[in-house]
Parts: sequence; structure tokens; C-alpha cells
Amino acid sequence: MDNAFTVKNAKQILLKIKTIITEKEIKKKDLAQKLNLSQSALTSRLNQDNISIEALLEICNALNIDMNISFINKDDTK
Repeated sequence: MDNAFTVKNAKQILLKIKTIITEKEIKKKDLAQKLNLSQSALTSRLNQDNISIEALLEICNALNIDMNISFINKDDTK
């Protein structure tokens, strides 16, 4: 599964995570339980404008996915 994409802001990452949740048919209730969060706290986390790397890693671990980050010089993408 190749889900590589260029990130412009945190909302894009969260949108991708929501897509993965849908694709894997994971209920937010079950994901929240794995994260020791209430369902409303998980929903808030997924809808915020900013999210910490630590929170992203926790979500990825609960989804059994890895997050791969590459830093690319903008001049190299033209």
C-alpha cells in the first residue's frame, strides 16, 4: 500500500489518517479505546488544525501503520 503524498499542513495528514480508518473499516469507538481516549476526544484530535508528532505516532501505532517522513528540497520537486 503506497500512500505517499506531499504534505502542506497538518490537516492533510489527519485527512489521510481518516481515510485509512475508513479503508480499514475501523470504528472510531474501537480506535479511541486502543488510545485510551473517549470517542469525543479522538474526534477532536482528528479534527484539530494542529497535531503533535507524538499524537500522530500514537494513532499510527493503534492503526498498526508506520509513518514515514522524508524531507525533500523544494527545488528538487520541480
